[in-house]
Amino acid sequence: MKWPLPPQANRALLAVLGIGLLGLLTWENLSDEFLPQLEATGGYAQRLDQVSSWQYDEEGRLSYQLATPRAIQRDAEDRYELEAPEAALIDEPDTPPWTIDAARGTLLDGGKSIRLDGSVVAARAPHQDRGRLELRTDRLWVYPERYVARTDLPSTLQELGASGERRWTSKSDAFHLDWDERILTQSDRIRDRIEPQAQRQ
Repeated sequence: MKWPLPPQANRALLAVLGIGLLGLLTWENLSDEFLPQLEATGGYAQRLDQVSSWQYDEEGRLSYQLATPRAIQRDAEDRYELEAPEAALIDEPDTPPWTIDAARGTLLDGGKSIRLDGSVVAARAPHQDRGRLELRTDRLWVYPERYVARTDLPSTLQELGASGERRWTSKSDAFHLDWDERILTQSDRIRDRIEPQAQRQ
């Protein structure tokens, strides 16, 4: 059986196919150089939605609660990035807890420490003769097992009356709260202001 094309056509067809194959191989090699390199994002090892976490003391009483719409574990490390976290630091059953809201947070060491960042607001509801207490700062470290919250950034602590008026304001460059021992420490350039009685009524 003979090839239906004449020898000259066969040679031309083989030449075209060879040139096409050579061009394809050359393009594949060059295209790797032209394509932008993809950056390694690291991905995530685990993503959790609508997360709630509780911690109890040695006597079985709730001492700490954390909730977040989303938690992402990065690079299989024991570190979670939190979206809009909300925490409650519970002292005594008859005392309102400190509640904390932040734009974002990072849970480290399996929950032994939590870093809250971005417009952090910690507040305690009125109790006995005290009005609402508020702490505002840009970063707050919380250590649930040690019952400690602290910041080394400027912070503002204030007490508000029933109508939201300020009773007093205290600004400092460092803040440390031990809510188990009920000890509050401020340091570095403390600036206090007590509002006149007329403004507080």
